[in-house]
Order: sequence, then structure tokens, then C-alpha cells
Amino acid sequence: MLLSWYFNRLRTLSVREFFFRIRQRLRNSILDKRLLKKELVTIKTLPKSMWIEDGKAHFQYPIFESSIDIFKPINWHLDVSSGRIFPKVFSHSIAIRSGKYGSAKHVWEVNRLLFLIHLAKQYKETINENYLSLFMYHLTSWKKENPYLCGVNWYSNIEINLRLINWHYCWILLDAKNLMKQNKVFQEFVQSVWNPLIFEHAEYSFQHPSFYSSANNHLISEYAGLFVAACTWEIPAKKRRFTYAQKGLEREILKQNSEDGVNKEEAAEYIQFINDFFLIAAIVGKTSGHLFSVAYETRLHEMARYLNQMLDQNGNYPMYGDGDDGFCLRSDAGGHFNNFTSQLSAFAAYFNDAALKRSDAHWDEKCELMLGVSGRHAFEMLSAKGDPQSSYFCKDSGHFIFRKREQGKEIYLHFNAAPLGYLSIAAHGHADALSFLLHLDGHPVFVDSGTYTYHTQPEWRKYFVGTLAHNTIRINGQDQAQLAGPTLWLKHYRCRVLEEDLSKEKVVALHDGYQKIGITHAREIKLDKLKNEFVITDTLNGNGFYTAEVPFHIHPKITVTSYENGFMLSAPQMRNIVLIPDAKLSYQIIRGQKSPLLGWYSEHFGEKEPASTLYATQEVCGSTVFISKIQVIDD
Repeated sequence: MLLSWYFNRLRTLSVREFFFRIRQRLRNSILDKRLLKKELVTIKTLPKSMWIEDGKAHFQYPIFESSIDIFKPINWHLDVSSGRIFPKVFSHSIAIRSGKYGSAKHVWEVNRLLFLIHLAKQYKETINENYLSLFMYHLTSWKKENPYLCGVNWYSNIEINLRLINWHYCWILLDAKNLMKQNKVFQEFVQSVWNPLIFEHAEYSFQHPSFYSSANNHLISEYAGLFVAACTWEIPAKKRRFTYAQKGLEREILKQNSEDGVNKEEAAEYIQFINDFFLIAAIVGKTSGHLFSVAYETRLHEMARYLNQMLDQNGNYPMYGDGDDGFCLRSDAGGHFNNFTSQLSAFAAYFNDAALKRSDAHWDEKCELMLGVSGRHAFEMLSAKGDPQSSYFCKDSGHFIFRKREQGKEIYLHFNAAPLGYLSIAAHGHADALSFLLHLDGHPVFVDSGTYTYHTQPEWRKYFVGTLAHNTIRINGQDQAQLAGPTLWLKHYRCRVLEEDLSKEKVVALHDGYQKIGITHAREIKLDKLKNEFVITDTLNGNGFYTAEVPFHIHPKITVTSYENGFMLSAPQMRNIVLIPDAKLSYQIIRGQKSPLLGWYSEHFGEKEPASTLYATQEVCGSTVFISKIQVIDD
């Protein structure tokens, strides 16, 4: 399986990238190994912590579907979801995709150390020395158990930079410079533990860039983490690192986000993740007197505007592409957190833009941490003019948001005619061309099935990223593109917008994912605002016989019942919806089926639950048309 992945990965490389990867492999295997031998120094004692020593206090910090007790010693190499432990060996020799040691994603989530901000914040608010001693204990323990380049926590550069960014905010919350003058124990900790860790992380960030086909959110994180580090600490080669990082951010914000503010990775949940990197860099740069260009600020503003448009009236986002509940920064105590709405409030204050402040917006701990008291005052002075009222089409990016909003009610549909993903591997895209998602009155109804897993449970990974798990059409049991690894796609499809008319609330688009078997799929979506009705017209053009599967995936909280010539979809606090499928199609309701997989929903990484899927299959000869109607029934 791993050999197959490496072979397919090679197929995505250009000639220049091929030689870059060879140089990178030589560095990892020879130069880094030499550094590893030099850095294997043990810390004999850990700082005292009353909570660690007496064992009576508990605080469960969520890690996806699991948790860790941060008032206890932490095994930094343990996958809390499986109980397996990654080895303490040279980091680049660990086969994270094999599943042998469990889920690296779960280990990394613990080692992002997001909970340290919670401890620093509690210390600032209470001046309780137990919080500070616990903070020092965990960082010292981390350094002891994770010597430079040893273990899975030195495998991925994005993790290194997430720690740098969070340490920056811990540094601010603790007022570290002044605290060192007042507290000799803390001063010794900074000099012997924290500063060396910061310097190692900054050097690793610079020496292990994610260029070429990996230059997606990973590269953004690397530039952002290094930029923040150079603005905050006296890291080695500070000036060079600073210039490198700022130029990289200036370049990538334009490359990875379209002119209309849409991120090109085609993974909606990643938008909040990526936006934070760019926004945090802008804020830290401004605070330290290192401003970004007008082009950077303009593109960031457009990203904020798209963020506002893509959210429904309750702040729900359209779950296209991968989602892994990853956060760049958070100051709360963990768990599920809507960073989209939090980020929108921060954007409103940063740009002093009332058109980004929704009527239900609020200022939370994360906003305060990023922008401080002055940001809160700016936010409070803004009038709320940010509630989107009408449809919003991004033709060049292939994202279309249909919206009717009046008297506190909203009809919302997202139509996806975008590329598979970004760069040659399209790592976090799903095979979801021409799929749609529909929310009603702030409740998801027709949904993307979600993500659930990355590198473990390959059968589930294949299902959740596959075409059948989305509200589009699958032909002959094949995905629209070829999945060659957990985050690796081959034979990308192309989408083409044939017609879009915002005044008529109409879009027609086509994809070529089945051109290899002589079939094209075009979909037209039209909203009649007077009737509160969507008409979805699917046209399949081809020769010979083939099988078409036409699913509609329904949110688990929605009740589905037969109704006249279709189905009634209902839920509390929501108007009813009637789905009238094409008369040629005979539908059944499938829920939680395991063989073959169908009827599952994953709202959060590591979690899944049965959900109703309306499923029909039709044998077709030549060309055909399917017409489905979705009607919203007013009370």
C-alpha cells in the first residue's frame, strides 16, 4: 500500500520538484540525522507542579472525540483515539500513513499545545502560581520527551509553526519579559527551556519548507509561524528569516486565494484555518511596526467578505472538501468552536468595516486576544450592516450561493462548480463536482457527508471523499477523480460554467470527470424566489449503457417521510421542505449502511453517525435528463 502511494506521489511531481524532493530527502536523512545525535540531551528534573504531584485535580481538554487531562503528565507520543504509541526515533523515518502506530493527527492535536493558552490566560486573570507552574511543567516535559528531530512531533512543519504562533500569545498573556524580572524560576525556565525550543522551531520552520505540490496551507503556516517568531523573539538569523517569511506571505495570499476571496484548496473548513494565519500575521506585523502591502490587505479584505457571504444566518458554513476541526489559535477550554463567526467579528474590527458585522455578532476571548481592548472598542462602535440578503455568485472560483432572506428566515443553497482542489495533489478536495448543499432557516438540510478520517481507516476515507457521499451524480460506481492516497488525487476533473445569471438566479455548469468513459454531466440550478422553489436539472450525455446513481444526503436531525410523489423533510424550528425527484428515479431511504458504505454523516473529525440518504440508481442508454424540485413550504 505504501509503495503504491509513493509511486502515485511521484506521478504528481514536476521535474523541478523531483530534484527538490531528492535534496529534501538527503537533508532529512543525512544532515538532520546528524543534528538528532547532537541534540539527544536529557532533562533530569521537571518543574514542580502541585496539580501534577497531588493527582487530585482534573481538567479534561477535548481532542476530537477523545480528551486529555491537562492536570496530569501527558504522553506526547500517544494516539488517544487508539491507545497506540508512536516511537521515539528519527522523525522522518516514521511511516505515519501505515496506521501501525495509530493516528498521527490525534497525536499532533495534543502537541499543538493549544491548551497552554488556556493556562496562560488563567494565570493572567488569577495570578495563581499553580497555573504558571503547570505551564512550565508541560513545556519542560515536552522538550524532554521531544528532542530536536526525535519523534512524530517533528515530522510535519505545520505543527512546528502552530506551536510558534500559540507560544507568541502565551508570551503576551504571561507578559513574559516583565515576569522574568520578577520571577527567577520563570526566568530560568525561559532561558533553559522555552527560548531553546523557540529557536529550534524557528530553524526547523525555515529549513523544511513545503514547496511545489505541497505548497498549500502548510506553506502558509510556515511563513506565518516564522514571521510571528521573528517579530516576537531574537531568533537566530532574525532579519533573514523575517524577510523570507513576510515575502512568502505576500506571495501566497495572492496565489492561494482568488480575487473574489475564495481559497483554492476547495475545503471550506480550512478557510477559517488559513484566514487566521494571514490575519494573525497582519495584526502582529502592524503591532510590531512591520506593515504588509496594500495588495495583501486588499486580498485579505476580500477573503473576509467571502467568509461573510458563505455563512448562513446561524453561522453554519457549507461543508465542502476536507474538515479536520483544526485551529490556528483559540483561547477557550477546547471542544467544538465556531471560529468562522469569531473570525468574522475580528475581521470587522480589523478593517473597521460595518459590512462584516452581523446583527448577532459578538466579541469573544479569541478576538480580545488577537486585537485587544482597542479592537473591542472598534467592534463596539460599528453598526451591524453585515447580514447578507441576496445571492452571491463567484463565477471565476466556481462557487455560487443562492439566498433568499426576509423576516428572519433564510433559504440558502451552495452550488459547487469549482476545481477538485489546489495544485497537483488536490490534497483536501473531495470528488464533489456539481454538488449542492442546502440550509433552511439556519439549519443544514441537504449536506456534504463530511470527512471523519485522514490516514487511518482507508475504507471510510475513500467513502467520505468519494462522489457517492455528495449531492451529485456518480457514474458506473466510479469517482469523478482517482483517489491515489488519503490526501492524493490523480486525474483531476475540470468544471466549466456554461451560464450564470444572478438576476435570474440561475447557474449552469459542466464537469468532465467521466469523459474517460464518454459521458459528461451538466447541472442547472435555478431559484424561483416567488415560489420558494429550486429546480435542479441534470443532463447526462453519453453513448452506450451506463449506471447513474443519484443520492440526496440529509442531515441526521432532519426527519424524512414519504409525501405524495416525493419526500417531506422536517425539523423543529424550521419550515418544511418537499423534495420531488425525477419520476424516472425510484428512491429508497438508506441509513447507516456498512456494506457498501452509504448513509453516514461526520460533522466533526473523528466522529460519524448514521444519516438518511435518499438513493436511486438508474440504467441509462445514451443521454438522459433528470429534473428534481425542492420546495420550501411556508407556515
